[in-house]
Amino acid sequence: MNFDKMETYHDDDGIAIDIILHTFGHQKIPVIYLESDVCDKKMKIDINFIISHQVELHNIIEKEIALYTNRIYNKNLYKCTLMKIYLFSDIENEYGFLFDWSGDTEHGIGVKIKDLSVKKIGSAEIAFL
Repeated sequence: MNFDKMETYHDDDGIAIDIILHTFGHQKIPVIYLESDVCDKKMKIDINFIISHQVELHNIIEKEIALYTNRIYNKNLYKCTLMKIYLFSDIENEYGFLFDWSGDTEHGIGVKIKDLSVKKIGSAEIAFL
């Protein structure tokens, strides 16, 4: 990905950049580098990892969200949209994914990924805490 041509902007939580992950849909997804003011090497490496592993990430996350919604809400997974991705400046290889889910539009679903494994899943704040 050519970051020099990408436009960064400041979000309330840090510096952000919009990307498109085709396996998650065709909408722009804000990637927020929490508590950071600059797009540094770590942010670029993390984004490149997410882009290059988006198929695996999508499959892992979709499976875990389906299990979670069935276990917690006793509902099948339907209409789940990736809203934001969070990167952590002080934690290596860990990412937060925030989803809007039609089964609980008030709270959404947060998924914390470490490398290519789900570390934690729950309500939206899991994605950025």
